[in-house]
Amino acid sequence: MKTNLIMKRYIFLMCLVFGLVVISCQKNSKSETDTTIGDYKAPETIPLKFTESEPFEWETVTNDSLTTPVTYSLNVDALPSKPFELNQFKPLETPMKEYDLDWDNFPTAPVKFDSVAFTVTTAPIKRPKITKMKQPGIMDGTNANLLQLSVNEGFVNNDITSFLETKDGAIWIGTAQSSLMRYDGENTFTYDYPNVYAMTFDQQGRLWLMRPGARVVTVLDFKKDIAYTILPNNGQIQGLDVVCDYTGTLYIACFQNELYRIDPELQNLQKINNEGNIRSWKLLQDRNDNLWFAADKKIVVIDKERKELKTINRIANYEFNNSVWDIKEVQSGDIWLSVPFNDDSESPIALGVSLKNNKISILNKETGYNVIGRSIEEDNEGNLWIFGDVEAFVLSKNKNTYKTIDLNSKLQGRDRLTRPLKRKDGSLWIATTDKGVVIANEHTLNTTYFDTSTGLIGDQVWDIEEDSSGELWLGTNNGINIIDPQKNTIKSITKEQLHFLGNGNSTINYLKQISKDTYFWKNGAGFSIYDRQRNKMTQYASNANVVLEVLGFAKSDDHTFWIYTPEGLYVYDIEFNSLKKLTSKTDPDILKTQFGAELVYDGNELLWIPTFNRGLAEVNLKNNTIRYLNKKQGLSHNNTGVASFSKEDELWVTTLNGIAILNLEQNTLTNLREENGLVPSEMYDLIERGDIMYGASVNGLIPIDKLTAKNTNKGFYTFNGGLGFKSNDYLSGSSKFLKNGQFWAGVVNSSDEFRLLIMNAAPKPDSTLSTVYISKMYVRDEDPGFKYKVRTDSLNNKILSYANATNMKWDSIKHPYNIPTNLVLPFDQNSLSFSYASSDVFNRDQLTYRFILEGEDEDWTYADTKTKTKNYYNLKPGEYTFKVASRSFTKQWSTPDMFNFSISPPWWQTWWAYLLFGLIAAGILRIYIAFRAKKLKKENKFLEEKVKERTNELEASIEDLKATQLQLIQSEKMASLGELTAGIAHEIQNPLNFVNNFSEVSIELFDEMNYEMDKEDLAEAKFIAKNIKQNLEKINHHGKRADNIVKGMLQHSRNSSGTKEPTDINALADEYLRLAYHGLRAKDKSFNATLVTNFDDSIGRIDLIPQDIGRVILNLITNAFYTVDEKKKSGIANYEPKVSVSTKQLKNQIVITVKDNGNGIPKHVLDKIYQPFFTTKPTGQGTGLGLSMSYDIVKAHSGELKVETKDGEGSKFSIIFTNTTTLSK
Repeated sequence: MKTNLIMKRYIFLMCLVFGLVVISCQKNSKSETDTTIGDYKAPETIPLKFTESEPFEWETVTNDSLTTPVTYSLNVDALPSKPFELNQFKPLETPMKEYDLDWDNFPTAPVKFDSVAFTVTTAPIKRPKITKMKQPGIMDGTNANLLQLSVNEGFVNNDITSFLETKDGAIWIGTAQSSLMRYDGENTFTYDYPNVYAMTFDQQGRLWLMRPGARVVTVLDFKKDIAYTILPNNGQIQGLDVVCDYTGTLYIACFQNELYRIDPELQNLQKINNEGNIRSWKLLQDRNDNLWFAADKKIVVIDKERKELKTINRIANYEFNNSVWDIKEVQSGDIWLSVPFNDDSESPIALGVSLKNNKISILNKETGYNVIGRSIEEDNEGNLWIFGDVEAFVLSKNKNTYKTIDLNSKLQGRDRLTRPLKRKDGSLWIATTDKGVVIANEHTLNTTYFDTSTGLIGDQVWDIEEDSSGELWLGTNNGINIIDPQKNTIKSITKEQLHFLGNGNSTINYLKQISKDTYFWKNGAGFSIYDRQRNKMTQYASNANVVLEVLGFAKSDDHTFWIYTPEGLYVYDIEFNSLKKLTSKTDPDILKTQFGAELVYDGNELLWIPTFNRGLAEVNLKNNTIRYLNKKQGLSHNNTGVASFSKEDELWVTTLNGIAILNLEQNTLTNLREENGLVPSEMYDLIERGDIMYGASVNGLIPIDKLTAKNTNKGFYTFNGGLGFKSNDYLSGSSKFLKNGQFWAGVVNSSDEFRLLIMNAAPKPDSTLSTVYISKMYVRDEDPGFKYKVRTDSLNNKILSYANATNMKWDSIKHPYNIPTNLVLPFDQNSLSFSYASSDVFNRDQLTYRFILEGEDEDWTYADTKTKTKNYYNLKPGEYTFKVASRSFTKQWSTPDMFNFSISPPWWQTWWAYLLFGLIAAGILRIYIAFRAKKLKKENKFLEEKVKERTNELEASIEDLKATQLQLIQSEKMASLGELTAGIAHEIQNPLNFVNNFSEVSIELFDEMNYEMDKEDLAEAKFIAKNIKQNLEKINHHGKRADNIVKGMLQHSRNSSGTKEPTDINALADEYLRLAYHGLRAKDKSFNATLVTNFDDSIGRIDLIPQDIGRVILNLITNAFYTVDEKKKSGIANYEPKVSVSTKQLKNQIVITVKDNGNGIPKHVLDKIYQPFFTTKPTGQGTGLGLSMSYDIVKAHSGELKVETKDGEGSKFSIIFTNTTTLSK
């Protein structure tokens, strides 16, 4: 039984150890949330500190120091104007005409399809060539925001024929006379299938390719790695478009007046056999599952059941007399048709068919539609794009305004129509024959660029001023433009008309309206004041004494303003024609500068001036003092450029290292830097719009939410070239929001091409997450080849892939990157790495990645722009999950792409191996236990005899110990008795001395009394007798005293009866104090100590065993005398031994205290003092039983023995009796 029990316990223990081993092999990772916003450092807010204020003075510039102002005539209202189109949406020239649509009365006929003999051949899918792509380029030659993908970025051809987007965001792109490409943002996979005019996926996920050049249809089944080629037996099928309808049937529109359909199993090919010309460029399945054909001189619609065909060749007053090229269903449910060539009017038209309202609308040349529109697409905003030869006609959502965008590309090839692609992100991909793919996004319609080719007098626009009448004044590098948005006109003021002052910068980068008809502008080495009402321009020029080249400007009122120049700050009053300069006795270079700045006046006697090397200057106009906020005080950079107050009265300042936000009320400073996600951090302008402060930087426009700017860790969005913006370096101080909400700014690109940027509205950040995918897994730096279970070479020899050769196991693969599912790796294939990429198209230069291998990594690894992980070497067996996330211009991490796999343990680490090991170990243990049990029985018998022998010896030892203990106790008693005997002897000696003395005196008195009696002097004899009587009384008194002492000692020396009796505790304590003292004095005449008693007389007699309590008190007093004597003998100067004994009655307690001023009890022995045989006295001077017995005696009286001690100061022992009945004395 015992053996079986031991076996069961052992097996349980083995299972437990096995479980712990398995659990310990699973390494947990600390993983963040799948989608995390930001990992930037939140901005830090610090107290706002300035340098010490320094005084300055205003020095009046005398008139004789100034160059005499010169006045010229200038009538801007009389200047010639030219048309200036902002290319905004404008009204149609005439509204579209609308007609009734009698849909139910169009002729119908049964659909007729005939079977066609055909063949299907198969082959492996051709292997792609992989090309690393550059990010999309900015489209040149247009005035709109457009991106481009072409051979310059890595395409094989610029002649694009078709598009198709996959579920994961990749784009299939067909090209003419070249290969089929799959673009995933990072790479293109080029397959040798040229001339793909149309594509679609069927319900099984196969890719159908219309290849009219090869006169075949190709179907790529990537799951099976099979390419099917479909060819009618008549020799050709020239597909132009293909649709997979809701039943899974494929419909194919062909070039030679043919319409085919084929079932998804590739078993039945049919051709339409209805009368008439069925030639169609494009197909459409509408939301009601009707099938539309844009045919030659008509529209053909097949109903949902595919039984009835409706032919439409005339709608209202319009008769189709040419081919319908494209057909598109829009969000409203309307169907739009494009007819680029109209035989009657020789002008293109587009028609909108509303089946819901039974109406048709016509867009033609009378409405302003003049594009030979072939293809149609709708954007996310509901605008309708109709693409012509080189341009796009965009009809607004409300269908009453339009605009035209020049795409600077040839859009259509011969005998083909390429439909644009609207991606899931809302961007439009436009096929061209010469420029590759042109990409439009939400900023395309919102932005326009202008330069000298479009009417500006100069390309460099450095200042924009919207005056009170709504006209826009532009200061350029070559003069001034005045634009009237209401009239769509532009005027120019040339340098000659401005009478440009030489010896200075020719750029007019400061142009301000300072009152209703008064304007200020920089003019070379001086400035000009223009009075529009009087048509007069007055010039103020620099000279050797006074430099008036304007580098900054701020207005105080309608006639006073500050001018920031290379020589410092001036204030000019045009009403009194007075000029003053700010000077300092201690700083001769005060406010001198080399670069321009945007000054700001707070209207409350403070002028703020950004400087190029001293930070931000605060000029106090009331106190005439100046102080600075610079890098030492917490500013991120000393080179500042623009200062601007927000609507919340916070002062925002641009620097070359970010933006500073000053809260002057709370006296705080917050810096936004690159570490806070402000990229780039080199800022040149600030423009406020509602709750957003826009930072114009060296590479883009950055919207900053004022409400969260100081504490966000999300980073900041950037509008730049990655979104198609052509020029992204903003000219300092040029940016402005107009009253109508438009944004205007002067910009320049990296090629020093300057432009004027106009946005119709403030750009808004996009919340679209980045996308990421795992593209490859490497095992021991090898491509495992998961796609191929077995592959063959050119000689048809079977070759195992690395995955198969090393016994990797998986269920299936995920296309297109052949990532295996349920992958199990052998234990020796445990060195891995992974590659990944993003399918993002926009702002790819801002893409960053992070990854984590859960089961190995503790936290995310931030890989910046790298698209491959580190190598993971010697991974332990277990379950793993690889995750990768990307982040782009939204600054928000994407949802990770994940890949789960496991590494199997070697056979000796498997569960069955552990079980086998356990069973073997259990068997061995059983044999060992049986052998051991037999041996143990023999040993047990021997041990039992030994135990009996040892027990007898132990009993004898115990008896010896008892005897020894009794001897020690007796020894302790004898020691106490010796001390008591000495004390008793001393106490008895005193009364005996009195008895002896009085006896001797009495004898002498008897002799004298006899003498007097002999003399018969009775009076004297009686007097002597009286003295003898008194002596006898004294002898009797001292005799009784000795008798009492002896009786008391006899009583205390008797063995305790164990019976409590009423006892005077004060007398007991006093008696033992004196006995102990005299006993010690009898042994050591040198001993002396001060005795202090403090007895509470209110204590009556209490019930206790006097003999036992007397021993306790004697022991405590004896110990006290010992410790004070030891301290005295140590030679401490001025030390006087003192022992005090006191009693005190509390509410429910009687306390007896023995206190000394000896050395105290060390802490390390304090816990041992009540242990039997423990003593600190030298050998032979103590048994170690005194306190132990005392503790037991007090405890037996339901009392408590406590000690308080301070090292070097003494100890206090307290005997505490609780709930003790006090009897009267």
